[in-house]
Amino acid sequence: MMKTRPESTCLNRRNLDLWFNFKKNSGLPLLFLILISLPLLDGFFKISQAAPLDEKRKLADKPHFSIRDPFGYLKYFESYFNDNFGFRDLLVYCHNMIQVTVFRTSPHARVVIGRDGWLFLGRETERRDEINYFRSVKLFSKAELMRWRTVLQRRRQWLQRRGIFYIFMIIPNKSTIYPEYLPRSIRKTSQQSRLDQLLAALRRDPDFPVLDFREILSREKNNSLLFYRTDTHWTELGAYFAYRVIMEKMAAAFPGLHAASLDQFTVESGGYFNGDLAQVISLQSSKFKEQKITLRAKAPAPFATSSAESEFGRFIRKTISECPSGTLPTALIVHDSFMFELKPFLRPHFQRIVYIWDGELDLFLEEIESEKPKIVIDEMVERMLIDLEPANPPEMTGSGTD
Repeated sequence: MMKTRPESTCLNRRNLDLWFNFKKNSGLPLLFLILISLPLLDGFFKISQAAPLDEKRKLADKPHFSIRDPFGYLKYFESYFNDNFGFRDLLVYCHNMIQVTVFRTSPHARVVIGRDGWLFLGRETERRDEINYFRSVKLFSKAELMRWRTVLQRRRQWLQRRGIFYIFMIIPNKSTIYPEYLPRSIRKTSQQSRLDQLLAALRRDPDFPVLDFREILSREKNNSLLFYRTDTHWTELGAYFAYRVIMEKMAAAFPGLHAASLDQFTVESGGYFNGDLAQVISLQSSKFKEQKITLRAKAPAPFATSSAESEFGRFIRKTISECPSGTLPTALIVHDSFMFELKPFLRPHFQRIVYIWDGELDLFLEEIESEKPKIVIDEMVERMLIDLEPANPPEMTGSGTD
């Protein structure tokens, strides 16, 4: 009896024959040419579909040709092409997804892939690396610590002589509160941190008004999500517990002041929150989705208003909020981006708050002179201790340094 080959075997043989014929007839070079031409063709015909890419930076603009500087044009055009060639978004997105999903490594130095879907800030700038900070790779020198202490003490004394109550507060890093979600390979070289050093130096003066939120946040994290898993910032719940500590400190100078209890708010979770770390690696809408947490006051403060943001000087923003029913006088708050979650809790207590967003933690003498605040608050996030060099205005110290 004659044996017949399975149909599948025949099909495989035909496929192989087609492949060898394709190679024999120079099909591979043609395929290669088509593939390398796709980005150029996409630039004209827009073949590819948009990928959810958001690199948290401005892409290079198309330059204008000038006969006076043709080589400069070529230089800028190269940057433009590198940021805008065909299929780029799709290729970068696929590369990032493979890196994170298959190899479990980050495609960007700014993002560290933690455990259980958590992301952490890595190298933010050439000098500022939150993971190295967490590991206590480089602590304060005695000179650096003395500079911090001197600047803040003189600032407080200068304000105190003018009848202004001063508070200095540091928001802990996400890695400080949630170290258990960092990669297992990350280990501390010292149990002491720069924040520990600074607080110990400032508390040599037992009355120095410095706030440390690590204790309350470490305790409350067992009950609530206090930092977003895919972002560098805290949630409104994290800000709420810090607000309670602030109000307790303020009550020492303004008796009768009380923080709003948590049951005076409705805690809502919903929608999608695009975490800044997930955006850096462009996986915020696929792999790293997260819900936004919002606290809404059940009885909002009446007639509370907030001005539009205005800019003055280098990256400095100013906003003003007013609440006629507030019991506290005017406050001036110099802050970074962590203050935005705190604002809704502070607003009802103050008749007027002048917010100045300034990452350098400067003391704004002209604003103090014009606003005549009774309270000045300096707020900064812990990782700024890596490279921030604080200074007071020359008008205050009599020289350019402290």
